[in-house]
Amino acid sequence: MIRYIPIAIVSEQYKWMANFWAYCQKKAYGQNAIPNSLVAIVNQNTYNSNVYNSVDWELLGLPYYMSPPIWNYVNSKNDLCVVINVVSALKPLLKNFDDNDTLVLCDMDMVLLKPYNGILPDDNTIICYDGYEDWHMFIANKEKQNYNKIVPYLTHPEQGYMNGGFVPIFIKAKLLKKIIDELIATAEEIVESEEDPPWKWWSCMTALSIVCHNNKIKMVGQDNTYIPNFNKYNQDKHYFAHYSVDPIFNKRTFPNHKIDEYPNNSFYNVIKEWIVR
Repeated sequence: MIRYIPIAIVSEQYKWMANFWAYCQKKAYGQNAIPNSLVAIVNQNTYNSNVYNSVDWELLGLPYYMSPPIWNYVNSKNDLCVVINVVSALKPLLKNFDDNDTLVLCDMDMVLLKPYNGILPDDNTIICYDGYEDWHMFIANKEKQNYNKIVPYLTHPEQGYMNGGFVPIFIKAKLLKKIIDELIATAEEIVESEEDPPWKWWSCMTALSIVCHNNKIKMVGQDNTYIPNFNKYNQDKHYFAHYSVDPIFNKRTFPNHKIDEYPNNSFYNVIKEWIVR
């Protein structure tokens, strides 16, 4: 079974984003969204922030789980470790999944536009959106400009395993169980390194490529995600929309939007449906 698992923190912004995500899941899968969807809500964000034991979010009947924070798994007190939550929030949940379940790790500002019927990972591959490589990362091979930053973490010289990709990440539960601790530890090392803070912000993305390389896990890139203000929407290819940098459906200014000015495509139309329902 495919299991979609976005990661959230407790805030008013994440509350409405989770409701929008749940709406899209139900629109795509109907009642089947209940068994295939789970919102992992981290109960503490930064090191000194409040701890929450429950939330009052409207998730349209979809389940959620209050996950422990990254601080349970690292020694670092650097608040940039919060980016590792996208992986670490699943750690207590993994025992509940069958080894052959396909887990879909995603950010909360990423929604499904239609039921997924694309390629799935095998026991030693992951499927991921690789558009980040030539946007943020530049690490996939020796010719890329940031490759030198990851060389100290690499354990063998073979090429062809990593691609700088990230969410949505399709990975079998058995494989995530195998590498999750290494992912967390590698990302923490990057946060604690001498690199500049902007590079540390990508620590979990970087760690995924490093760990896949070191374990000879093939990262298979897919153009399956529409990122407004970065790429052009393709109705056939794009199963997901990631509105992280969208200046139109701007998550930082919502709900102060004029929805009648939204473009006419599947992503913006589902936003309008969600708002006026």
